[in-house]
Amino acid sequence: MFLKKIKLTALFCLIFILFSSSLHAQNVLDDIEEEDRSDNSVTSDEAPKLVSETIRSISTSRKIFIITNNNQSFTRGDFISLLLGNKLVCRALVAKTNSDKLSGIKIVKIYNLVLWKQINEGKEVLVLKGDDSYYVIREKGTDKTKTAPNKKDDSKLQTDEDLFNSTSLSGSEDDLSIEENNKRLIRPDNLVSMNVGLIQGKDVDGSNKNYTQINGAWAFQLTDNIWAEAGVGSNTIVDYPFTGLDTRLINIEVRAKYTFSAPYYSYLQPYVGYQTILTNSPGAGSDPGDGSRSPAQLAEELKMVQDLKKSTVIFGVTFLKRIVPGWFIRADLGTDIINGGLTLEF
Repeated sequence: MFLKKIKLTALFCLIFILFSSSLHAQNVLDDIEEEDRSDNSVTSDEAPKLVSETIRSISTSRKIFIITNNNQSFTRGDFISLLLGNKLVCRALVAKTNSDKLSGIKIVKIYNLVLWKQINEGKEVLVLKGDDSYYVIREKGTDKTKTAPNKKDDSKLQTDEDLFNSTSLSGSEDDLSIEENNKRLIRPDNLVSMNVGLIQGKDVDGSNKNYTQINGAWAFQLTDNIWAEAGVGSNTIVDYPFTGLDTRLINIEVRAKYTFSAPYYSYLQPYVGYQTILTNSPGAGSDPGDGSRSPAQLAEELKMVQDLKKSTVIFGVTFLKRIVPGWFIRADLGTDIINGGLTLEF
């Protein structure tokens, strides 16, 4: 009899433990969402902190984004929200980060389809880490078309499997590898520059003289860190080759460059290329008809204009210093020109 009571007591305790566990059990997603809200909850009148980042790449399915993480405000496992114009666009899970300040995120919910369609590669967005109830509550007050609380939302995670399904950023056409082009120091393919430089020419006495020239260049990344660049510039030399005459220089260059990393978000690009300088001086060598210049002087004028022409191999180095995302300060030091300006990447 005593043994029977012990068995009944043990059975009762086991049933109680199992029943208690079932009442308090939560899935992985519930735990994450609760921790997300408890750690990052804000009052309805306190605006949370937002940071600006840029969409770098979007997968074919638009489920996986690669975005910049220049502010290093979120890391793997964080829930974040993307906003445009302080309006919620979508909710995402940070699936991967790397040392190049890039993060791979998986979209788990879409708030606003109109704004969602405006998100493309290169778009700047506002990023909110953690709880986004401040904006959800604010927008619910003005949006009467919200989904009913009990209605299933296909754009949200429904189970633990949804959280981990396809979060790998490689291995299928719908995914996007964050390691893509990881050897590239400058990831975009295009660099456009506008510069002011000093280019060597001749003075009327035949000595070398530097002239100020405005020039522009476009560089395209052929493969990782190897660039092809084409540039053109122009300036006018006043009173050359004779008082009252002007000569225009047109500087055309092509360069091959290789990019090396330097400290403080800087890059060095040694280059080799070819430079052609053309001249245009319509009045040189033309007899004004007043006898002020002899035939010998007219011939000398033509020779002086010809002396400005050049076709030669060039060497040098370009220095790029990132100042803000997408923009560099540029300097060129070479046998062709000494330059300074601004460069835009895209």
